[in-house]
Amino acid sequence: MPALVIGELLGVPADRHGELRAAATAMVTFDASSKESAGRLAEAVKWLAGTFTSVVRAKRDEPGDDLISGWVRARDDADLLSEDELVSLAFLMMLAGLENAVHLCGNIFATLLSTGIPADWKARRGELMEAANPLPFAIRRFAVSDLAIGDQIIPKGDTVLLSVFGADSDPARNGRPSLMFGRGPHYCLGAQVSDLIVDAVVPELFIRYPRVRLAVPESELEYRASWRSHGLVALPVRLRN
Repeated sequence: MPALVIGELLGVPADRHGELRAAATAMVTFDASSKESAGRLAEAVKWLAGTFTSVVRAKRDEPGDDLISGWVRARDDADLLSEDELVSLAFLMMLAGLENAVHLCGNIFATLLSTGIPADWKARRGELMEAANPLPFAIRRFAVSDLAIGDQIIPKGDTVLLSVFGADSDPARNGRPSLMFGRGPHYCLGAQVSDLIVDAVVPELFIRYPRVRLAVPESELEYRASWRSHGLVALPVRLRN
């Protein structure tokens, strides 16, 4: 569902949604140790780049009420984006929105299949989403000068990873809003879309399959070997007992 939602927002034609879903699956299930998986990923990236290039051209001739049409107008009316930037922006939106939404839903499912969906789902959604955040770190930064933080020196040029989990679990947080979607001018443009996807997907599973259960013990769930994105390799369930 996240792939289809993002594809529709971008303006990808409905007749390409099946291929879009397949490309999305190849991206979020990539296994660096598998040549076959790497081949699927390469094909998915090639398909997405070609599709977004053709959609940009099509939206220039017949614009619609979608993101790519808006970007094309910005490119043509104000010369704000190059053709490569248009395609790259569409690709970034697809990758960032897709991977995060998929793993966010998966992590929430893993929690609820162990504890049960709360009756006050809407009231606890924010808390559950924060705990299931698939991105433990903010986008990496680089020290432009030597930094002293307490007794620790961060040399100029070193990579700095800021822990979102650490900030949100800090006892000194004192009610500060979660940093899950950023803050201020860099607040995630897709935050509301994530809310909509989670609200549409998570409760619906338990409505359709009220007896759904994990097919393996929670301790046996396998997570991706990635420092960047905390998400499941798979989520085996029994839909009916």
